[in-house]
Formats: sequence, C-alpha cells, structure tokens
Amino acid sequence: MGRAASSLLLGLAVCLAAVSCRRAEGAERGTVEVRVQTVALDDRSQSPVVILEERAGARRLPIWIGHAEASSIVNQLHKVESLRPNTHDLAKRLIDGLEGRVVRVVVTDLAGGVYYARIVLARAGGSVEIDARPSDAIAIALRFEAPLFVDERLFEKALEASGGEGGHRI
Repeated sequence: MGRAASSLLLGLAVCLAAVSCRRAEGAERGTVEVRVQTVALDDRSQSPVVILEERAGARRLPIWIGHAEASSIVNQLHKVESLRPNTHDLAKRLIDGLEGRVVRVVVTDLAGGVYYARIVLARAGGSVEIDARPSDAIAIALRFEAPLFVDERLFEKALEASGGEGGHRI
C-alpha cells in the first residue's frame, strides 16, 4: 500500500472515530447531559429541590430552588398552562419575539452553597451567553426543549458540600 493510500485510510479512520464519538448536540467539553428527573420537597427544610439526572448514567444532582420556580418547572413538565404568563413564559415570548432560540443550558458551578448556570441563546448573527440561576435557566430550557448540561465536576462537588451520603435527605 502506498503512502497516499495509507494517509487516506488514516484520515478516514480519524473522521469515523470523530463521528462515532460525537457528544450530544450542544455539549461542551467537560459537561454531562442531564434531564429533570423530578421536583421534590426537602423533608427537613420544606424547600423544593429539582433533581437533575444524568441521561447516560445513574448520577443525580439535587439543586434547592424557590417555590415559584419549582411550580414553573412542574407546570412545564406536566404541560399545564397558566391563565397568565409567568416570568419564564414571558422570557420565552421575548426570546421568540427576537427570533432567538435557547441552544443549551449549563449548570456551571457550585460556590458557597450557591449554584450558577448559563443560558446559551442563538439568533441570526451570533450567540450570547447569559448568567442565570439554575432554576430559571432550567424552566426556560424546558419551554424550548433545549438540552440541559452539568459541569462534570459538580457531581463530586455537590457530594462534598452535602457531607457525603449523609447530607440532605429528600
């Protein structure tokens, strides 16, 4: 086999490997795609908790949220329409009106017991990343059926912050 043919085969192998190992659409390096498993109530604090579950695995990430955000997420999960638009419905209408779309939401960090997230929006001419509370970002992503991601390190960070398995009970 000649040198040109070997180079061509190597190039083809690299391309095939790249296609077969492709991450979920919209994924960023170091992130894991998740879905909303449920919204529960923490027995101890009586605060709502959104449970994010790894799509291709068994890990879960609990994030304590406010009652209004929990209600908005639950209503969207169950396709319940409210008589008047809430804040997340309004955000969807604004983004739609500006001919944008939510590309993805990424829960990015946990610092001092507070989670951080980014909403990645796209429209003709570019994209923009917006800092947001995870609860708001999740509620908006659900309305756009946009993928949700979590920074890989947060699964371990959350476990450490809760004191291991003996942390918060839900």
